[in-house]
Amino acid sequence: MSFLKNIDLKRILFHCIYWISFLLLYISGKSNDTSSYDFTFVYTWKVIAQAIAAYGLIYWIIPQTLNKKKYLLFIFSALGWLYLVFAFLMIFKYYYLEPKFPGFFDDWLGYKMSVPERLTSFKLIFREFSFITYPIIILGFISFNRKQQRLLKLEEEKKSMELKVLKNQLNPHFLFNTLNNLYTLTLKKDDKAPEVIAKLSEILDFVLYRCNEDYVSIEKEIALIDNYIALEKLRYSENRLDISFTKDIQESNKISPLIILTFIENAFKHGVINETKKATIKLNLESKKGQIIFGIENTKPQNGILTISDKSKIGLENVRKQLDLLYPKKHQLEMEETQTLYKVQLSLYL
Repeated sequence: MSFLKNIDLKRILFHCIYWISFLLLYISGKSNDTSSYDFTFVYTWKVIAQAIAAYGLIYWIIPQTLNKKKYLLFIFSALGWLYLVFAFLMIFKYYYLEPKFPGFFDDWLGYKMSVPERLTSFKLIFREFSFITYPIIILGFISFNRKQQRLLKLEEEKKSMELKVLKNQLNPHFLFNTLNNLYTLTLKKDDKAPEVIAKLSEILDFVLYRCNEDYVSIEKEIALIDNYIALEKLRYSENRLDISFTKDIQESNKISPLIILTFIENAFKHGVINETKKATIKLNLESKKGQIIFGIENTKPQNGILTISDKSKIGLENVRKQLDLLYPKKHQLEMEETQTLYKVQLSLYL
């Protein structure tokens, strides 16, 4: 019963229709002076021979040789298998079909040949190979196309699953940093805490509802960045932080959410928190036809304290993976580090 459950009836029906269609095609070319019964009976056996050759190649020889990159073995195996089917057909014709239907094969090339002559005639072999193989080529193309579609579907499902996993890692990482900021202010009983909560509420709305989409408008991403910068600026006085954010939005493109924010987070975490003097962060975002360019530059602390946490490494690694998935061969990420500065430039080609 378990064997019957695994049978794909739709696939079996498709293959039956395929070979019946070839039989009907042959019958449609029958001359008027040939018996319909004789013609159908003979060509049914020919179609069976074609089917045997096809399934042997597609489901046995190709998986065992061609799919394993054994090209020379594939050539010899395929030719050997086709020759065996050819030999079966020649012997079957000679001992069964020709005696049963005398006169039907009068015009056939090998009618007057003996079995050994038929099996060694290059002209006959070439002609029969052509007859046997052309339905196989069509069926092989259909099978290959269906396999490619399945592979593409699996690849898309894998890509979607990977993105969900990466975003599930990235979003909590971002929220954890933001909540840490709020915790610090509440400990100090700072009057800025309510404003921080309001900004955090807007950010949460974006993260929880907008980040489920693969892409959001550049304007929404800018609003998120502005809120994040405003939230961070509440923590530092003007003599601790100098930050600028220039925007040049010529075209309203779409971008993957939180891709840019991770770099901004790191700039604050490693360029401001550990800096005992005044830190500088410069951001630039351009959105034009077919391209988004983001640049960020932050000063490095000169007090010798510069530690990159595992969480920051996770964030950057996730961004790299998301870029590879969402912008395959359509992005360029450049990072430059000097003694005093850390620069990042990200170009997205849409």
